[in-house]
Amino acid sequence: MRVLIADDQEMLREVLEAILTRAEMTVTLAHDLDHALAEIANCDPFDLILLDYHMPGMDGLDGVRRTMANGKGARVALMSGNLPHHLVRDALSFGAAGFLPKKLAAKSYIEAVRAMVSGQQVNLLDSDPDQPRKASASMSEQRLTSRELLVLKQLDSGKSVEQIASELGLKELTVNFIVKTLCRKFEAQDHAETVAIARKEGVL
Repeated sequence: MRVLIADDQEMLREVLEAILTRAEMTVTLAHDLDHALAEIANCDPFDLILLDYHMPGMDGLDGVRRTMANGKGARVALMSGNLPHHLVRDALSFGAAGFLPKKLAAKSYIEAVRAMVSGQQVNLLDSDPDQPRKASASMSEQRLTSRELLVLKQLDSGKSVEQIASELGLKELTVNFIVKTLCRKFEAQDHAETVAIARKEGVL
């Protein structure tokens, strides 16, 4: 499991890195949004990207949108000391993976990260720090990113990974990662089963 943590507080970055590394996750660190986007561009795809809402370069929720658009299919979540409810709701509404407060027990951080990577939305705002509140993981309630939906439609038309990569101007590695993410979200064994489930649930 590969996680990118972007926060301008060095101590917090190191604490979170230690927590997730002990849970056998591979962690990459960034100190602002531009640094995070550079790491995304230069590294293999991440499973989850955690963004500090108040770090340099974020410009509010625009930073989340930029990261989702350039994230190579990774799920993107916010973290902060606290945020107004409406900002958290807005982030979740356009597909963010969740919100994590910075003051959170190590076990809860690990559980929340794993839940988000598995396809759930996690919102810990105003919740018991040891009892994360998770949204339903059912596909009918999940929101696919625009790129995931585009790849899903291409799979539905019977195109191969190579053809999809060529038509969408993406690397085959990126398309493979998106297909992997789709399989995880639909709890499918392969892309054919993913398409079948998507049709059944009315996504296609």
